[in-house]
This record gives sequence, structure tokens and C-alpha cells, in this order.
Amino acid sequence: MMIVTTDNYSLILDANVPNVNKVIADLSLLASKNIGELVTAHPNLLIFPAHFEDNEDDIASKPIFELKVNESQTVLETGNVMGFIGVKDTQLKIQSRFARASVVDSDDQANQEEAIEEDYFLHYMLQKVLCINLFDLKHSRNQTNLFDFLVYLFPYFLKKALSQGLYKEYQKQSYNDSSLKGAIDIKAHLRKNLPFRGNVAYSVREHSFDNSISQLIRHAIELIKQKPNLGDVLHSDSETLDFVNLIVQHTPSYHVRDRHTIINTNRKPFVHPYFTEYSGLQKICLQILRYEGLKYAHNDDKAHGILFDGAWLWEEYLNTLLRPIGYDHPTNNTRQGGIKVYAQKLSGNNVRRYPDFVKDNRIILDAKYKRMKDNKIDRDDLNQVLSYLFLYKANIGGYIAPTEEDNLVLNMGLLNGFGGSIHKFKLSIPQHVASYPEFKQLIAMNETKLIESIKELSFKQSIDESFSTV
Repeated sequence: MMIVTTDNYSLILDANVPNVNKVIADLSLLASKNIGELVTAHPNLLIFPAHFEDNEDDIASKPIFELKVNESQTVLETGNVMGFIGVKDTQLKIQSRFARASVVDSDDQANQEEAIEEDYFLHYMLQKVLCINLFDLKHSRNQTNLFDFLVYLFPYFLKKALSQGLYKEYQKQSYNDSSLKGAIDIKAHLRKNLPFRGNVAYSVREHSFDNSISQLIRHAIELIKQKPNLGDVLHSDSETLDFVNLIVQHTPSYHVRDRHTIINTNRKPFVHPYFTEYSGLQKICLQILRYEGLKYAHNDDKAHGILFDGAWLWEEYLNTLLRPIGYDHPTNNTRQGGIKVYAQKLSGNNVRRYPDFVKDNRIILDAKYKRMKDNKIDRDDLNQVLSYLFLYKANIGGYIAPTEEDNLVLNMGLLNGFGGSIHKFKLSIPQHVASYPEFKQLIAMNETKLIESIKELSFKQSIDESFSTV
């Protein structure tokens, strides 16, 4: 059974849902549990951002969804998290709210294709943020299932891991030659070298690139190659192709019959003080190789899937638009950018604040993946930007949110105290488009309008400062 909904939505699970009691029982295993707990308890669950400290929304303490009983009805309530998650017989797909919500029976393929609408916006943000080549969604009806997402994300994890170098570890190797350099294997020597002709059977521990991790990656590569319309992802760019060839070159012992053994060898999560990015690659390789088993793991309480925090993804997507026009993107995870709260701290560490986007310490913009009424700003959101303006002594603060309506630029008004102004920007997300290329064309036009509006605001700020100087 597959349930399809959207982020920030309340979906009623009633008698119209086949096996509704079983669905509710399955989903109850995950409902209301915070993401930090789930990721620790379920090793087959991938989530972006991998480092929860990458954003200040404290995603680790929030649930993926909640189940609430309302007037004898069970309501599934989602937040900002999107993606796929499955447990027992039930799979839950959470699309962006810019795609249609529906409930479908996975056994009824015709109804499934009719009910599910393409989530072009989620695909587009992933393509921009993670540099994923989605091939224009030419095979759109199969594009939105979990396996396809895993395959499309594989090059991202591959490049991040191998950018740290090809992993090697000590392996026990057996030899039978005249260059003795290890412990003699008496049984093998007696079996192979009688009568004696100069060779000695021995074993030695030595560094090898052909190990359980590289073999796991190789098996995932070979499986992807076999999938129609998906194998192209392995040579979507020169870097991916080079890394694929590197893995193939250094796994000479690969054989397809060893797949089950390699999967079992990698049951323990990979941990290494230097090769930190390999843990994510190991997870996604296991999901790709186990996919059929994951789909039908009826007696397994372990969740599997891949999830994206919408607030983080929206912020990183906006960064691809704002960075080229001079905006800094302070990050909490790397402790880069930001500003100290105290000019002089008398005791303890000086805490820092990290606005989403800053330009020349004069303009502060905040990314909001939420519905924002045109003439209203949430109290906490307003206080947050006001504090940034005060700390930076900036004159302009603003918010950028997605909308289903037209692009919007709104001056909310002038501020008391030190002065300055608050602005609201809304980026229109195209609706009712016929294809992914059409979506990309339309959203690119809306992005241009947004950037021009922000540039105009910056220009006006420069003019005002020039007059005040005169």
C-alpha cells in the first residue's frame, strides 16, 4: 500500500484507503518520533541534510509526520519533510506541496499513474542543489519512485566519498611464490608445493583497495548498469564516469555471485575518522541493492527511505541564485560567516547568529519554506530578522518564500528605532505544466524576475546611502 501526500498537509485516512487499519498500524511505528531518533534506529533511512546542524530549524527534534485522531478519523499531518519512507507493508510518499496529493493502491498500476502528478519542483531543487542530472524526466511516470531517486542520488554520494580518496584497508592476501613475506600457510604449502619447486604458500596482511566497501560500490554500479533508462546516470558527467572507472579498476575480484555476501559484510554502518563521506555512500548502495527486499519486508519493523528537509532544500536552492549576485550564506555547521552576539563577552563563549543570506552587511534575507500571507509576518520570523538587522546594523531585511501565485515583491514598511525596512519576496512555482523542460523554462523566468527585484532593492539601498553621505 502506498500513501501519497504533500508537505505541510493534513490527509484523512478513512475507509476509502484500502486496508486502512493496517496502514495506520504500520505508520504508527514512525509517527511523532523525532527524526534524530529515527535516523539512529533505522540505518536504511537517508536524510538531507546529513548533518542536522546544517540548518537552524532543529530538524532532528521534529517528526516526519504525526497521526492524530479527530472526530473518530485518523489524520496524517506532515511538516516540511519530503521524500519516501516505508515500513512493513506501507510506503509513504511525501511530495512538495506544489504537487497534487492523493492515495493510491500500489497494486493498481493504472490508477497509480493517473493519481500521481509529477513533483517537478522537488526534482528541480534537487537538481540545482545536489547537481543531479535528471535527464529532463523523459521517463516521467517511473521517475518519482524510491528506486529512481536512489539511482539519481548515487553519483552525488559517489563524488563526495571519492573526493576524500579511494578507501583502502588491510586485507589478508594469500600468495604462492618464491618471494616469502608473511606467515607460511602450512596446509596450502603442502597441498600446492610438493614436490618442492621453489614456491612457498603464505599469507600477509596488506593495504588493498579491493575491500568490502569498494566491492559494495561496485555491485551497486553493476546493478544500475542493468536498469533501462537509468544506467546513463553513471556517465552523466566526466567526474562521475572517472570515479566509476576507478572503482571498476580497483575491484578485480568482483563477481555477481558474491552480492549477498558483500551486503551481509556491510551490515555494520561504516565509521572512519577520515573517510567520513563513505557512510552515506554505503547507505545508498545498500538501499539500491536491497530495494526489492525493502519493498516487501513485511516482517521488518525497520524503516527505509530517503527524505529531504524542505526548509534546508529551499535555502540551499536560493543560495544557487543569490551567491552569484554577491550574497554570503553563513553556515552553522562549518562555523563560517555569522556574527557574534556580544561585542565583548565577560564570561563564557560568545554565541553567534547565522542569517540565511547577507550582502555587504547591509541586506539580510531569510529563506522561508512556508506559506506567508502577503500582508502579515509571523511574530517569531519578524523578531528573528529584526535581531539580525540590529546585530549587523543593516538597513534592509527580507523574506523569500515559494508561492503558487505570481511573483510578489512587497515593502512591508519602515521600521522605528534605528530605521530600515522589511520586504517580502515570493518566487512563483509554475503549475499545470505539460513537461519538465517547460517547468524549467518557466521557473527560470521567474528566478530572473526575483533576482532583478532583489538587485533593484540593493541598488536603491546604495543610492540612499550615497545621499545620506552627501
